[in-house]
Amino acid sequence: MSEEKKHGGYRQGAGRKTKYEKTTVMRVPEKYKEVIKHLISHLDNTAGLSHHFNESESEPLYLRSLEDKKQHITFVTKPFK
Repeated sequence: MSEEKKHGGYRQGAGRKTKYEKTTVMRVPEKYKEVIKHLISHLDNTAGLSHHFNESESEPLYLRSLEDKKQHITFVTKPFK
């Protein structure tokens, strides 16, 4: 007796949707994970900048390099004029 499964398996269009056009997977050193998340957030927050606005600078981030040196990082987005 063969019963048709009603759940599980592949379904076209199933799964979490992204707000971005395309995404990619890449390996990043764990130390830099939060910085990259912060960069993406900064880019999302400044996506609407036009030439009517000044540049936008992120809050400073502090981390250690792969050689364990202190680093202070900020991101700046400048609109085209």
